[in-house]
Amino acid sequence: MKRDNRSFGTKAAQYVIAKIISAVLASMRLVPYKQRVALGGAFFQYVVSPVSKNKERILENIDHVVPELDPVARARLIAGVPNNIGRTLTELFFPDGFLKVIDNCPLTGDGYQAFKTARAHGQPVILVAGHIGNYDAIRGKLVREGHPIGSLYKPMKNPYFDREYVETISRIGFPLFPNDANGMGQMIKALRRGETIALMMDQAMSTGEKIPFMGRMCNTPVSAAKMALKHNAVLIPCFAYRNEDGITHTGVMEAPIEHTDPITMTRQLNDLLEKHVRAHMEQWLWTHRRWKGYYGRDE
Repeated sequence: MKRDNRSFGTKAAQYVIAKIISAVLASMRLVPYKQRVALGGAFFQYVVSPVSKNKERILENIDHVVPELDPVARARLIAGVPNNIGRTLTELFFPDGFLKVIDNCPLTGDGYQAFKTARAHGQPVILVAGHIGNYDAIRGKLVREGHPIGSLYKPMKNPYFDREYVETISRIGFPLFPNDANGMGQMIKALRRGETIALMMDQAMSTGEKIPFMGRMCNTPVSAAKMALKHNAVLIPCFAYRNEDGITHTGVMEAPIEHTDPITMTRQLNDLLEKHVRAHMEQWLWTHRRWKGYYGRDE
């Protein structure tokens, strides 16, 4: 009986929290879109980031891979990274305004034409992105052009808010697959049907391969390369970055990765991501412990 009461209390708390978040998001709709995105960036930079100790994680990563950064560059990262995170989250929670903006998002690079050619011939495509800029800008733009693109998502722990979250991000691109065994199965079936899926490449994975990124080893998933080889899919690295106005975006679809072996292909993906991270340092997710298990170690 006591256990049931706790379960009810947890559900009640989650319901109330979901309603509060929904009310906050509703109030933000009263602010014009551009100012809303800027407000989201400032809120995350000055309120959320200090509480969540993002600065410590950013500095840990900097000291691990780019210790040569001068104080000015360090300060720019400490301020810019959480601001970009806040802007990105705001854009994802207000997809109507975001979709209008990315209607004019230019897509450059040889991968753009390769993507359209593959789609015209019914060949499956795997778009591989990193957490830089707003990583959904390219997917959203391609969906707006009439190309359905499946993507994995991580369900929220709060089931009441998760329903609203999934409904919201589905307006940017659909279908969405939960990142569990069932979701992975759905994604593989989509590839077998000759469809397009989108994956992220820069998350630490205990089961990943030891591959360098930014000059330091890290556990790296090679699943995208393996799936490309198994299903004869075109593997296209995609990187979006936020323009200087803080609102608009530019997408780069690099030339497809040649089919060789999973390690070689993933090294090429890592090298391309590094190139874009170094060009837009403050827009990558430096709050993520990408080199987990390797900090303070000689490699």
